[in-house]
Amino acid sequence: MIERLKNRISSFFKSALNNKKLSTYAFFLFISFSFWFVSMLSKQHETSLKVPLIYSNLPADKLVADPVSNFVEVRVKAPGFSILFYNLFNFSKLSLDIDKANTKPNKDGSEVFWIMNAKRESVVEIISTSMELLDISPARLVIPFSDRTKKKVAIKLNQSISLKSEMWFENPIILIPDSVMIYGEKQQLDTIDFIDTEELLLTEVSESNSNKVSLSIPDQVQCKTENIEVIIEIEPFVEQLIEYKVRVMNLKKGYTIKLFPKKVQVTVRAPKDKYSMLQTDFLTLKVDASLISADNSTLDVEVENLPSFIQLQRVYPSMLEFLLIKE
Repeated sequence: MIERLKNRISSFFKSALNNKKLSTYAFFLFISFSFWFVSMLSKQHETSLKVPLIYSNLPADKLVADPVSNFVEVRVKAPGFSILFYNLFNFSKLSLDIDKANTKPNKDGSEVFWIMNAKRESVVEIISTSMELLDISPARLVIPFSDRTKKKVAIKLNQSISLKSEMWFENPIILIPDSVMIYGEKQQLDTIDFIDTEELLLTEVSESNSNKVSLSIPDQVQCKTENIEVIIEIEPFVEQLIEYKVRVMNLKKGYTIKLFPKKVQVTVRAPKDKYSMLQTDFLTLKVDASLISADNSTLDVEVENLPSFIQLQRVYPSMLEFLLIKE
C-alpha cells in the first residue's frame, strides 16, 4: 500500500512537470500552504511540552523504591515558531539535585521531593523566555527511597611496587581510609570481606610519595568512597655482616659444652642514619642447652635484643653442632 502511494505521488509530480496548468496549480498551492503555515506559526498557541529531567547526587546508601520520572510536562502559551523550535532543537534538561531536595521519612526509608513551582525560573530558562509558562505537572515530584543493607569492609591494596637498590620501606604502606562502608542487597554483601583497589604499579621508587588509587567496587554494590590515598614511606638502608660469639644458656651443672663453630655470621640491615649502632654489640645470640637430648645433635641459634628498626637478613649457620662434656 505504501509503495502504491509513493507511485501515485511520483506520478502526480511527473504529470505536474509535463502539464503546464497542473504545474501552475501546484505552485500556487505550495505558496498558499506556505502563507497558511507561516500564519499559524505566528499565532499564539496553548500546548503541553515535555521537559527532560536529570538527577544528581543519588545517595549510595538508598535504593530507589519506584521507577523515577524522566520528564515533567509543562503547559505553555507561545507562538508556533517557539514551540516548533523547542521540539526540534532544544535538548536541555532540568537538573534536580537530591542533596538540595526536601526530605521526608517514611516507614520503609525516606522520600525526597521537589515543589515544582519553585523550579519555574529554571524551567523558563530551558523552554525559552518567549513562552508563557502556565503550569507544571506534577506539581510535587517525589522519589521514594528504601534503606540499603550496609557493611564495613577492609580495603586491600592491589600493588606491584619495586624499590630502588638500597631503599626499603620505612613504615608499612598506609591506606587512607583503610576501610569503607558498602551498600547493597544483604545476600551479596555477605559474600564480600574486602574491597580491592585498582592496581598500583610503581617501579624503581627512590623517595616517599603519595598516590590516589580507585576502588574496584563490585556490580550492584554502592560505595560513597571512590578513591583512597596510598602513602609510601621509604628510606635508604645499609647492610652489614657481623660476627658474634654464641652464648650457652641453661647448661646443667657438672657439664661443659663446646660449640662448632664458636661464632656465627649475622647479616643485618638498618636505616642509614642508624649505621653507627651496627658498630656496637647490640645483639645477643644464644643456644638453649636444656633442649639437648639423645634425638638431636644440633642446637638452634636464637637472636635477642633486635631493635624494631633493624632487619635480620640471615644467621649463618643457624644451627650449631656441639660436644657435651661431663666434668
